[in-house]
Amino acid sequence: MLDFFVLALPSLLAAGGIAGMIWAVVRLRRLRAAWHSGIEVPGRCLRLYATTTTRRQGAHTSSSTTLHHVYEFTAADGVRHRFEESGGRATVIEGDEVTVRYPQGRPDRATALPPGDARTWVGTGVLLAFLAVFVTGCVGFGVFYVTVFKPIGKKAEERIKEPWRPPSAPPVAPPALPDSPPDDFPSGFPTGGPAGFPTGFPSGFPSGVPSGFPGDLPTDFPGGRPGAPAPGGVSR
Repeated sequence: MLDFFVLALPSLLAAGGIAGMIWAVVRLRRLRAAWHSGIEVPGRCLRLYATTTTRRQGAHTSSSTTLHHVYEFTAADGVRHRFEESGGRATVIEGDEVTVRYPQGRPDRATALPPGDARTWVGTGVLLAFLAVFVTGCVGFGVFYVTVFKPIGKKAEERIKEPWRPPSAPPVAPPALPDSPPDDFPSGFPTGGPAGFPTGFPSGFPSGVPSGFPGDLPTDFPGGRPGAPAPGGVSR
């Protein structure tokens, strides 16, 4: 159970990193398809806004700003479309005319970025490199845990259970239990109960009141009988 929880977190993080890499590659392929499709139509910027992301690392704070453009264009079939795109140039503001490109039959994948945009290539390359290092770290952690940390933990557990055994000695197997009881092992249960208990009540108790009390009690006490009046009317 511990192995499951230890390996579950890096596995989920690695899966998220792989999903991000797939998304970056798919986005770049769609941009290339739109750039090389040959379909170019005029468009217009309807809105420009920015989003700021703030990151705090202890006492240090860093922020990044991303520009978003909302474009409108009319496709070759006469249908008007609008789409939002991030990472465009800051020189494009509301009301500017732009060139929109999209793949054949897919106006929903249109882009206003110029072909071979350097920032798009650099941003995608940096993102892929970061995610590749991130996924490699997650996989490396799992491999390290399985091949190094887990065997060390097992050896430590064996040392705690058997501190007298040297580390290089093979583990001692517990003695095997016999398949059958020994030949002199008693079998069967005793039948009946113990006999020879006494019956009735004990007899021969003494009867009557004891007699023969001594009748010659001492009468001469030294110095006279206690409590007797002394000569002159003073009692002792």
